[in-house]
Amino acid sequence: MKRRLPGKTANRWVCIAFVLMFALLALTPLVPEAEIASCLMVNALGIDVNGGTVALTAETSGGSSTESVHGEGGCVTDALHDMSERYGRNIELGHCGVIVMGGEMSAADVCLALMSLLSEAEVNAGCAVISASGGAGEFIDKAVTLTTAAGSGVTSYIGFADTSASVAIPTALSVLGGLKSKSAAAALPVFAAEESDAETGTRDSQNSGSDGGGAPSGASEKQSELVPPRLMRAVGTNVSEELSESASLGLTLLSPRSDGGTYAAEWTYDGETTTILGEIRTKKASVSARFEGGRVIAEAELSVVVRFKDRFKVIERGDSVKALASSLERAFAAAFSSHVSAAAEVCRRCDILGVLTELYRAYPREYAALAPDLSDMTFSPSVSVKVS
Repeated sequence: MKRRLPGKTANRWVCIAFVLMFALLALTPLVPEAEIASCLMVNALGIDVNGGTVALTAETSGGSSTESVHGEGGCVTDALHDMSERYGRNIELGHCGVIVMGGEMSAADVCLALMSLLSEAEVNAGCAVISASGGAGEFIDKAVTLTTAAGSGVTSYIGFADTSASVAIPTALSVLGGLKSKSAAAALPVFAAEESDAETGTRDSQNSGSDGGGAPSGASEKQSELVPPRLMRAVGTNVSEELSESASLGLTLLSPRSDGGTYAAEWTYDGETTTILGEIRTKKASVSARFEGGRVIAEAELSVVVRFKDRFKVIERGDSVKALASSLERAFAAAFSSHVSAAAEVCRRCDILGVLTELYRAYPREYAALAPDLSDMTFSPSVSVKVS
């Protein structure tokens, strides 16, 4: 006959077993600290493609310092491996907040790079994707220098543009989705780190007295600065071009990711034309498409509430904003309609508005039979504005 332990003794051994188990779990980290310390934490990644060679430039952080690192290869994976070998540390992209595409990259290059990063779960699908006005590597190098001096980072600057400057910045998943859809197109905001002339102040009196060979007072020197994005780059089949400012504004107006921004309009009153500014408070936008007689008919609807910012221009005339609301609304409606129409013109050669995708989803049979061409698309914008 087996001897059973008393109830209190059995419970005591169970408690001891649980304590030992939790102690072992606490002493064994999921990721060894040595492995974490050996990683290069990438905050921003720049990608350039030149003659079949992929060049990567990354903003990395280690402790309280940031720096830019480089790698090259036949593809993104090879370039990451080269970067890891150069610096003797593993590359960690889990915290990467922005991917910068070089201005020379085609839609196929962008698509291949994003597929490589997302398929291997290298970066988060919500990572922001932008385009550099020139080389992505040059932009990252300059941006790291400028943002480090300001005590921030490239990702923080891009995030500010997205939330505070009301610039529609797409995610990696949305860009790849657009390129792999029937529209086969995407639009990326263009960022630049440009050099500008800045005048230096007069030299210190002691230095100027003792050093006759110093720079003259008021001399100019080159200084780099990050330029806020105003333009978009359209990438699609056989198309990679910077859009005009009007087309970029039209695309931003129709983007569901942008819900604000300040816009200008030409206002004519009493025979005098002046430029006025308004800030979008609320916005509703949509793009629809249908087939009619074998042709594509596209429509864009935009409903906007604008807060009039140049109230002093009305007060100077001795009128109130309420009394002039209808004329102000017509001025803003005309400006918005012009921007949206400019974006639609680009859509004829690069479907940045997603018209073909909309047609395929709504009319799959007609789409397969007609093989629609947007070059002869009929487009009509409908814009309503309320000034507050």
